Amino acid sequence: MLISPLARKICIQKGIDPAILRGSGPRGRIMAADVVSPDAVPQGHGGTVVRDFAMAPTRPEKDGYYVYDNAVNVGALARVSLPIAVQCEKLLERRYSLFDFIVRAVVKACMSQPSWVQEGTAVNLLLFVDSGERVVALENVAGKSIYRLNREAAKAGQPPKGFYPHITVCDADISRSQVADYLGCEVRPLFGFATRGELPKTEIRVGAEKQWNEDLPYTFYVSTAVPAAEANRMAARLGDLLYNPVNLLMQR
Repeated sequence: MLISPLARKICIQKGIDPAILRGSGPRGRIMAADVVSPDAVPQGHGGTVVRDFAMAPTRPEKDGYYVYDNAVNVGALARVSLPIAVQCEKLLERRYSLFDFIVRAVVKACMSQPSWVQEGTAVNLLLFVDSGERVVALENVAGKSIYRLNREAAKAGQPPKGFYPHITVCDADISRSQVADYLGCEVRPLFGFATRGELPKTEIRVGAEKQWNEDLPYTFYVSTAVPAAEANRMAARLGDLLYNPVNLLMQR
């Protein structure tokens, strides 16, 4: 059994038998993120535990959207993202930020229930960054890695004429009404995500308010054009991805 020293230490601290875990590292190596992940549960003999998460909206429908307020401890995500960012700095000429991982989580959560995507449709993403000072348009984002998203966001400019965003993600200080004013009344994204708060521990700003812990509050919006059951599963999947970063590093 292959297991990293840090993962072994955490297993000892938490009283977890590493034999019950499924490793995500090279050759099935058990990594620290596999131990702190909510998926660190017994898999049984030759079987896999399949869980169907769902999260009910936390507020009444508003302007044609289901609304999901949540706060997730992103400690594992911060611990995984920072060393990866350092390693990739030479390739990118700038580090990944925690926000890059959050963007990937939002895209992956939305694509976890892909019935809303018509065949041949390129899924587009609109980012409001630096407190709305910069707006970035990314095309065909489904399945793109964090590296690709980061690289394209660094070079992307204002949305081209006729650009329709299926997903919008805001880093801080941006309200839904401000996004609506920017897009105009005729453009209604299917999904929206807004962070609230910052994580000084990782020196990465993801919101306006100071947070002295690793809890990231956010609001996730899903259009009521998406079936309610699928929207609830997307919302739950998003929280799971932010809490458990292992799957964010996978291409799909």
